[in-house]
Amino acid sequence: MKLWKLLLLLASLVVTGGVLLLLVNFLVMPSLVHSNKVVTMSDIRGMTVTGAEFQLRSLGLKVEVTRQNSHPSIPEGMILDQIPAPESRIRGGRTVHVVTSSGPPAGLLPVLAGLSLRQAEITLQRENYRLGRVLKIRRHGVTQPVVAYQNPVAGTDLYKGAVVNLVIAEPAASELLRMPDLRGMPLYQARQAISEAGFILAPVTYERTSRSAPNLVLSQHPPAGERISKGERLELVASSR
Repeated sequence: MKLWKLLLLLASLVVTGGVLLLLVNFLVMPSLVHSNKVVTMSDIRGMTVTGAEFQLRSLGLKVEVTRQNSHPSIPEGMILDQIPAPESRIRGGRTVHVVTSSGPPAGLLPVLAGLSLRQAEITLQRENYRLGRVLKIRRHGVTQPVVAYQNPVAGTDLYKGAVVNLVIAEPAASELLRMPDLRGMPLYQARQAISEAGFILAPVTYERTSRSAPNLVLSQHPPAGERISKGERLELVASSR
């Protein structure tokens, strides 16, 4: 076969193929599409993709995931949005495009130890975490309530919206001691006993009397036998000439 005849044959085939393709696109496909009935689009938000596919199959619709977005409360894989929107009229055979959740965004849990409960709560709110259970313990050496422990621990890669539990250390309860009877005791011995017991002696009040030797304890407050806390202030009245 001559070359020019071969080229002419190939050109004819290309033209014929193009014409057939145009016929399919503009005549056959529209007729197929428009032969499908129009249906009302279901609300598939909050469903899994598998669940949405099962529900839309009866309507002749397909599901395609276009992208994922994080969400603070909707679990990973659940549908956040859809196109067409719910209640839209759509012809069967079309594809429904959906956006699914990738779950809550994550972040590093901040250090809360040493903060007051209020400061810790504000920090958690700022970082989009939630305060969970708060337990309180008493600890010696603590002067004001502060966070002693946190769960999860600081630095944990934790999704936003998660619950963080705290343990608050509070000052230990004061030890109650029975007030000794200091009456009739020499003042220097009373001072020593008060200091060793962890009490605070107020300036001594002196009372002139001829019935007792000087520098003896005449009276005390609180009275003997009363239970008092360490660090409490004591008052003494001593004799003088």
